[in-house]
Amino acid sequence: MVNASGEDAADGAPTATTFAAAVRALRVRAGLSLNELARRAGIDPAYLHRIEPRGRPQPTIPRRPVVLALGHALGLGPVQLDDLLARAGYCPEAVLLLGGWDRTLAEVAVVLTQPNLPDHAKAEFRDVLHILANRWAAPSRSGEPAG
Repeated sequence: MVNASGEDAADGAPTATTFAAAVRALRVRAGLSLNELARRAGIDPAYLHRIEPRGRPQPTIPRRPVVLALGHALGLGPVQLDDLLARAGYCPEAVLLLGGWDRTLAEVAVVLTQPNLPDHAKAEFRDVLHILANRWAAPSRSGEPAG
C-alpha cells in the first residue's frame, strides 16, 4: 500500500519522526512553503514548524483535527489521509466508519504480523486482499474509482 508520503507503507509503530517526515514530503511534493500549508490548514505557522522540525529529535504530534486539516490542505485522498492519521497515532477514518475494530480486520492483522510468514507470502496475501476489495468496491470517498 502507498502511504501518505507516496512510498510503500512501512511496518512498525507510528512515531513523531515518521509523521514529521511524511508531512514534510507531502508539503514539498505539493510545492508549498511551511507558511502556505499553515495558512491553508488554518494553523499558526510556528505550530507547523514544531510539527515539521528540521534536526530536532522530537517533533510535535498534533491533535487529530489538526492532522485532518493538514491532510485536507495537502489535498490527500482517503487512503493517504488514513495513512497520515495512523502515522500520528490516530485511528484511520476508514476504521471509524466501520464502527471500530472488527474481527475481519483483526484476522488480517494476525496474518500480516506473523513473524514466521515470509515477506513474499505477506505480499501475496495483500495482493489477494486488493483483488477482493476491488471486486466489491464502490467509488472511494473522494469520488474516484477504487483501484
